[in-house]
Amino acid sequence: MRRSRRARLRAACASGGVERVVQALVGVLLAAFAVDSLDEPVVAVLAAAGAAVLIVGAVRGWCPGALLARRATRGERNRVGIPEERETLQH
Repeated sequence: MRRSRRARLRAACASGGVERVVQALVGVLLAAFAVDSLDEPVVAVLAAAGAAVLIVGAVRGWCPGALLARRATRGERNRVGIPEERETLQH
């Protein structure tokens, strides 16, 4: 059975209430840094984008690491979509 995208992200990073609150607080601090650094547009845009990812992730219940984990495991599936166990060959 194939799981939905939301279920896979939730399984990759099962964040609890405390983690979500901390993630939201870090996002708010990063947003404050973005507002404070408006004289440097590149830094402000990057900080604002990071803050948006953290705050949206805290509200929706996923962590940014889940996106990276999903991307890293993308190449480990065969053509049918079944994850494969890789073993090192010993001589």
